Amino acid sequence: MIDKANTLILIVEDEFILARNISGILKAEGYQCIAYIPTYDDALAAISEHSPNLVLIDIMLRGVPDGLRLGNYLYKKGGLPFVYLTSLYDKDTVLEIKQTFPYGYIVKPFKPIDVITTVELVMHNFRHIKTDIHRVGTPEVEDDVPFIIKKVIAHINDNITEKIRLEDLIPLTRWKKHNFIKLFTRYTGETPYHYILKCKIRKCMVLLETTDMSAAAIVFELGFGSYSSFNKLFKKMTGVTPDEYKIG
Repeated sequence: MIDKANTLILIVEDEFILARNISGILKAEGYQCIAYIPTYDDALAAISEHSPNLVLIDIMLRGVPDGLRLGNYLYKKGGLPFVYLTSLYDKDTVLEIKQTFPYGYIVKPFKPIDVITTVELVMHNFRHIKTDIHRVGTPEVEDDVPFIIKKVIAHINDNITEKIRLEDLIPLTRWKKHNFIKLFTRYTGETPYHYILKCKIRKCMVLLETTDMSAAAIVFELGFGSYSSFNKLFKKMTGVTPDEYKIG
């Protein structure tokens, strides 16, 4: 479980009202927040002073894409997860986003559940990776393994509505199939198959809460061919069926 009371989130956002709204959403969930950090330099100072657990970054700060510059800085520095906030999702922007390997991004306008589920998923993933880095203690842990796993996770998040196969993920790494499964499982605590499945179920939950789509339509939207099979998996993980979850 995430210790929300001791999880500090920085919100690098130059719109005061939006920063305050995001802070309110997260504080209501029990997180600690520092909001309205409007510039790149302010963000660097806040990160140095407060040692946060997560940074939410608006791509455009004071009219320039300094959020991407901050993301690139955090990617190269390592050790601190970050998520982009953006209203830009054109092809060129998405390509720039991917080059900094964020843990995720939230597209504006968003609903509270988008922020909550994204933060929860990011903190869950990062906790597993960080724990295993310290626990395993093999020479391979000292190289770029966490960054490769992060790249794979970003690919999964970006393509969560597609049918993702193991053969799609292996080329993103430098490993053979067996080593990929072993290292992915070591760093995330789950096999690639179960990780993808959990991400799809979380995405399903978001769509059930925030859209008028039927449960069956969402299941097929997420790349599953059988509603009954997904129905059983969803109930196994959540205790209710997708239809019951939507009604509740």
